[in-house]
Amino acid sequence: MREIEDYTSPLDDDAVELDLHFELPDSGAGLVLIVDDEEASALLNQSILEAAGFQVQTFARASEVLVHLVSDEPIVLVTDFEMPEMSGIELAEHALGVDPDIKMLLLTGRGDETTAQSALRMGFTDYIIKPPEPIALARAVQRAFHQRAGDRHHRAMVAWMKVELKRREDAIRQVTLSTLAAFSNALDLRSPHFYGHSRSVALQAVAIAGALGLTDDEVESVRVAGLLHDVGMMAVPDYIVEKAGALTAEEFLIIQSHCDRGVEILRPMTHLGDATRFIQEHHERLDGSGYPAGIRGEEISLGGQIVGISEAWVAILESRAHRAGRSREEGMTLLTERAGQWFLPEVTQALIDADAGMI
Repeated sequence: MREIEDYTSPLDDDAVELDLHFELPDSGAGLVLIVDDEEASALLNQSILEAAGFQVQTFARASEVLVHLVSDEPIVLVTDFEMPEMSGIELAEHALGVDPDIKMLLLTGRGDETTAQSALRMGFTDYIIKPPEPIALARAVQRAFHQRAGDRHHRAMVAWMKVELKRREDAIRQVTLSTLAAFSNALDLRSPHFYGHSRSVALQAVAIAGALGLTDDEVESVRVAGLLHDVGMMAVPDYIVEKAGALTAEEFLIIQSHCDRGVEILRPMTHLGDATRFIQEHHERLDGSGYPAGIRGEEISLGGQIVGISEAWVAILESRAHRAGRSREEGMTLLTERAGQWFLPEVTQALIDADAGMI
């Protein structure tokens, strides 16, 4: 069973570091693979690019280049359109399947601009009309390397931003829970009868959620709801909390309002997720006899049921200003007799199986 620790501000949580420095790669930073079944054309393009400082390998057939696509170094593929075995377009599809980051240039004849435009739509970086102008070819290859480097840096930036946003969200959540837990503790301290009440409810709720096989995220939501279920009691005057006699109808309505008041307090804190709903529903009952909305049956969330039976169990065992706490046997009899009426039978059974024994 999980422990319910006090929430503390994550002051020692350091930001994730990211090297924001970015340099465009020089011409020797990658490998150019040229695929052209015309040997003279392939050698011409190779000489142009090697003169510009690029590392170049040439291939006469598309099948020959496929095994070279898996590489740790950046690759730019320069391919002819019409070739034996497979076209440049078909080669590009294979290449993207092997290396999604690969950049590709299409070599095409004059009058084939329609094919070239289609190639751009399917992922080619650029197209070059044969025979290429040396400067145009070298610049197109250089742009392809720059684009690859830029894409990878952008992806690293996005990944960092997601991690950092999650870190900040978690930090804000921790601070929020720390503050609200402090309020709950303060509320518990208003009366000796409520000392440790919220922590006990959270402990029991976690135990029941575990017995029901809920996921870690669901257990966490139940835990938060158990810890903060009475935060709306801030709006209830002390004289009502401490009243030894029976409550008037008006006073009972004020007590009932603490569920809605709690939701009003927590609503801006959207990162609390389902916990807010569980808090609102923890006094609802299957037969509609609960409050604040009198909802029934499947309208009540499982988390609301779990926090509800946990709070009921703890409240039954605790003493109040107007009554003494009941024994564990009496309390369990009361809840089991109302299984299916107040709480789902499986939730009641989970309480029996996972009684945390905190009272």
